Amino acid sequence: MIPREEATSRVVATDHDIVLGDRRIAYRALVSEQPLAGEDGEPAVVAVTYAYVAEGLGDPATRPVLFVFNGGPGASSSPLHMHAFGPRRILGEGADMRLADNPHSLLDVADLVFIDPPGTGASMPVEGVDATSFWGVKGDAQAVIRMIEEWKRAHGRLASPTMLVGESYGTARAAAMLNELQSAERALPDAVVLLSPSLGWTSAPILSQVTTLPTFAAVAWYHGAVDRQGREVADHFADAQRFAETEYVSALAQGPRLPAEERRRVAERLSALIGLPADQIEEERLRIGKLDFMLSLLSEKGLRTGQLDARVTRSIEESKLRPPFDDPSMSLGSDGPNVIERYLTDELGYSLPSAYRSLNLGINFQWNWGEGYGGSYSAATFAPYLAAALDADPSMRLFVAGGYYDITTPVHAGPFAIDQAGVPRERYVLRGYPAGHSIFEDETQLANLAADLRAFVRGELRPM
Repeated sequence: MIPREEATSRVVATDHDIVLGDRRIAYRALVSEQPLAGEDGEPAVVAVTYAYVAEGLGDPATRPVLFVFNGGPGASSSPLHMHAFGPRRILGEGADMRLADNPHSLLDVADLVFIDPPGTGASMPVEGVDATSFWGVKGDAQAVIRMIEEWKRAHGRLASPTMLVGESYGTARAAAMLNELQSAERALPDAVVLLSPSLGWTSAPILSQVTTLPTFAAVAWYHGAVDRQGREVADHFADAQRFAETEYVSALAQGPRLPAEERRRVAERLSALIGLPADQIEEERLRIGKLDFMLSLLSEKGLRTGQLDARVTRSIEESKLRPPFDDPSMSLGSDGPNVIERYLTDELGYSLPSAYRSLNLGINFQWNWGEGYGGSYSAATFAPYLAAALDADPSMRLFVAGGYYDITTPVHAGPFAIDQAGVPRERYVLRGYPAGHSIFEDETQLANLAADLRAFVRGELRPM
C-alpha cells in the first residue's frame, strides 16, 4: 500500500549504455510513478512504468515506442521486461540468478516502456482507498490507456508511432484497449503485437478440440510419441491443423450420427497425429481434453507433461496440487523478485514503496469479466475488437505469435479466433516457434522472436 501523502507523480532517471549487434547505444532509463484516480476522483493507485529511451538514434517524433505488458490477469511486466526485451535481463536460477546485458533487447529499433498494471509489480493501491475498479477487463484497460497517454504527454512523444505488445492475458488487454479507444473516439496505436494470444471464442467444445489438436500433435512429435518420418515439428503441426479444420471438425459435428467405421478411421488418424491409442480416443468420442492428454501421453513412463510448456515433464505421482497449479512448467512468478528489486534500486536508483509483486493472484481470483466483456472468462471474446480496429484503420499492423508446445493458449487458437472475427490473413503477420507459452524462455527462440519483431517494427516483415 502507498501512503496517501506519497501518491504523487515522480520520475527517476539514470543513464546507461549497451552494445546491440555492432553498435553501442546510450540510453536513459526512466522509472515513472503516476497516480490514477479511482471512482471517487481521488488517487487510488500509484502506477509505475519503466522506460528505456535511446539517445542519438534519430528524431524522437518518428522513433517508435513499444508499450509492453504481460498477462495474468495479475501479472507484472517482469517476464517481458527482465527476461525478454529490456536492456538488462535475469540469467540463471535460484541462488545463481544474476543480471546481464540483454543482446535481444529491442532498444535498437524502438524505445521501450514496460507497464506494471495496477496492483502488480510496483504499481500499488493507495492506503484507505478502494482500488477494486481496476481489477477487471474494463477498468484495467482504461488504466493502461491512461498510463500510456500520460507517459507520451509527459515525455513529448505524442507524435511517436505507438505499438502495443501484450503476452497471454496481455493480448486480451490490448484488444480491450482498442475497444475502449474506439468507443471514446480516440487515436488507435500504429501496431499491435500479440504473444501467446488469449482472445476467447475457442472455449466451446468443438472449437476447443479443433484449436488444441495441432498443439497436441506438436507435443507428441517432441516426445517421440509419433512417427516423425524425418520431418520437422512445423510440418507435423501443419498436418494436424489441416486435419482439424476439415475431417476432424466434421466428425465432431456429427456426434453420435457419425458411422462406426468412420469414427474408427478418424480415431486411428488422431492416434497417428497425437500419440494416444486409437481405442482410448474412440472411447472418449474423439474428444481429448487438455488434462487427459497431459496425463496420458507419457503415462507408460509414469510421467505427465506440463501445460504452459509441454516439453517439461514430472512424475505423475509428484503432481499433488490442483490444476492448474500442478503444472510442472509453472513458476508462479518465481522469476527473481529480489533480483528485480536489486536492479531497480542499485541500477535505476528507484526505491520501491513495497515488495515487488511479480504475480498477484488475489487480483486474478476477483477479476471482473463484466461491464460489456461477457461476464466470465469462458464467455469473453476479444478478437472482434481487433477486427473492428483493423477495419477502422487500414494502416494498423498486427503481429501474432505463439509456441508450438503451449497447451494453455494453443498457438492455433489465436489466429483461429482472429480469422473467425473476419480479419483476412493478409492483414497480419503470423509466427509459430518451437517453444512454450513464454517463447522467450528458450534462448534460440527468443533470438528468433526478437529478430522477427525488429523486422516488424521496421516495417520489413509483412504477412505471407
